[in-house]
Amino acid sequence: MTARPTVSLIVITRDEERLIGQCLKSAASFCNEMIVVDSLSTDRTVQIAKELGARVFLQEFTDYVRQKQIALDHATSQWVLLLDADEQATYALGREIEEVISAPNAADGYRIQRVLYHLGHYYTRPIYRDRPVRLFRREGGHIGGLDPHDKVIVDGRVGRLSSPILHFSYRDIADHVATINRFSTRAAAEIEPSALSAIRMFTHPLWRFINFYIVRGGFRDGGRGLYAAMTAAFYVFLKYAKVYERRLKALHPR
Repeated sequence: MTARPTVSLIVITRDEERLIGQCLKSAASFCNEMIVVDSLSTDRTVQIAKELGARVFLQEFTDYVRQKQIALDHATSQWVLLLDADEQATYALGREIEEVISAPNAADGYRIQRVLYHLGHYYTRPIYRDRPVRLFRREGGHIGGLDPHDKVIVDGRVGRLSSPILHFSYRDIADHVATINRFSTRAAAEIEPSALSAIRMFTHPLWRFINFYIVRGGFRDGGRGLYAAMTAAFYVFLKYAKVYERRLKALHPR
């Protein structure tokens, strides 16, 4: 009987003691090894990860792309599953992964839907069309994208799985706003200021709101859908406001 192909789970962390345990436990039954690259946490993240059998590597944080590539470089299995510390693999996803990687016609990578849980609600509607590549053959994939929006790049055919990853990203609205502020700063740093920066502070958030609330049907989720559309627009506004701020500082240096 042919042995099932092996799977490595890779996760990056910093002060994730609240969630890292459930993340690792959710994938332990079908992953042969668990790799955690920790950015010098000051809480119990490393201890929890080690107690659950993960191999932990300490690495000062640079950016999300490099950090996840470092985690990938430590993996040794044939396949890799990438999870964030605030995500969990469902039982159904684990069984589906075992099935697809054992199939003779397996693709080289697979997109997996992420279902966000926030405000006591699972956003299962397409308002968050978040289906990144998270499962892939180790030798045929690497981490790319622009910080903070990393992505898995696969050399080969990409399929799609039907079972989701659950995403427990924000403790509350204050935590969400703090995340928006942090991520918009990193995203703004990747954009070159121009004469259009001020205009984009209006046009891009407006389109993001229309896209989330109307085109993607956020209005069907009531107040939670309105919240999702407003915060998505606010993220874009803040990103371009920070780009505009850099332009003003360049034009009027002190």
